[in-house]
Amino acid sequence: MIEPHALALRDPGGNRPQRGKRSSRRAENGHRAVFARLSSAPPSRADGYMEWRVCPVCGGEDHRPLLEYADFQFYTDADVPKRVAIRQVQCQRCFAAFMNPVFTARGFAALFAEASASYGSSSGRQEEQIAWLGERGLLAPGATLLDIGCYEGSFLGKLPENVGGVGVDIDAPAIARARGHWGASGRHRFICADFETFDCGGAVDVITMYHVLEHLPRPVAVLKRLAELSISRTRLVVEVPVIEKVIFGDACGFLTVQHLTHFSIASLHNVLHEAGWRVLSAQGMEGYNGFRVVAEPAPRTGWRRDDGDHARLLGYMSGWYAALAEIDARLRHMDAPHWVLRGGGLQIEYLRHLTSLFAGDRDFLIVDRDPLKQGKTWRGIPILDTESLGELDWRDTRIVLSSYSHQEALREEARELGIPDAAVVQLYDRVSRY
Repeated sequence: MIEPHALALRDPGGNRPQRGKRSSRRAENGHRAVFARLSSAPPSRADGYMEWRVCPVCGGEDHRPLLEYADFQFYTDADVPKRVAIRQVQCQRCFAAFMNPVFTARGFAALFAEASASYGSSSGRQEEQIAWLGERGLLAPGATLLDIGCYEGSFLGKLPENVGGVGVDIDAPAIARARGHWGASGRHRFICADFETFDCGGAVDVITMYHVLEHLPRPVAVLKRLAELSISRTRLVVEVPVIEKVIFGDACGFLTVQHLTHFSIASLHNVLHEAGWRVLSAQGMEGYNGFRVVAEPAPRTGWRRDDGDHARLLGYMSGWYAALAEIDARLRHMDAPHWVLRGGGLQIEYLRHLTSLFAGDRDFLIVDRDPLKQGKTWRGIPILDTESLGELDWRDTRIVLSSYSHQEALREEARELGIPDAAVVQLYDRVSRY
């Protein structure tokens, strides 16, 4: 581990501490504000975190590599290994794109333990979904709605009072919170179970899966289970991000490490048809990359290759590298010995792998509001709370707004703290999220 350097602090008398000496000033959270170089410590082995799989769409075993991150670290440093090799591939049989190898249940639990602040939908999304269902007659009085991946049950809690809900999730603490908050009335039930084997105990009229299918290692198996639990009147509503609606925003791009299958419109239709569903309607959603379909139970028709998916993927990769070049140009335009990363999520790991930010003679400090991260380190760099920002001398310090979803809020925070605009690196002009 490289020895951290002293922070360049404001000094009312105009004197600044020398590099290498520790200042006695501390942030209010009790952690000394120090910069550090990126650690070059070798990764610990993470056995049992990943497993090989066939194509999740057609079952093919012939894949070609698209992208690989060697030694990708998930969030903060820890005694438990949290680094793995991420490999994105394309099936040579149906042209579907997916992660392979994929996280095991053990691997997912260890790697995403600090991801709670990174998930969730944007404000107003659930209200839009409920209004959309109502406009299509899918929330009739007395109907029962099954929500797959319900988390804490807030979507079901916002349903009309004459509609009952069943929520299923593998997250036991989240299901416990859902039962405590929404289960007392008896109108909604919550089940902690695997999506491939659960039983909801009766017929349902509508099944919803909003941005869940892309996170599953075996999407066809889950969709087959839903078909088994359905009757002729059941309607399935699925929404996933699709490559046709890519918005070049953050560095991670469409082939993100959070998603196990990277759908196109064709591959989404294929998994549904392979599992025993017929698509009745489909539409792209405004303002973000979601694609929403309504399907009914039907005999299996199998998958069908769309040769255009290969060209779409090549076009995407070209556009993504161009977007990365723009991000890197913003970082290269700024020069300083000290850098603050405002946000300690996966964005900084992507910046390490894909940009020149960490090249050269620079040291770093991370500032994050998430108490799960504060007081820890990421690759040897300390993570503090926002009180630390008040200690910095911005004459030789730059701040990178490294949390994609909160660019404008972080820009406003910087202004309120008196950080000069010239010291702020805003990586993204437009933010689009589910």
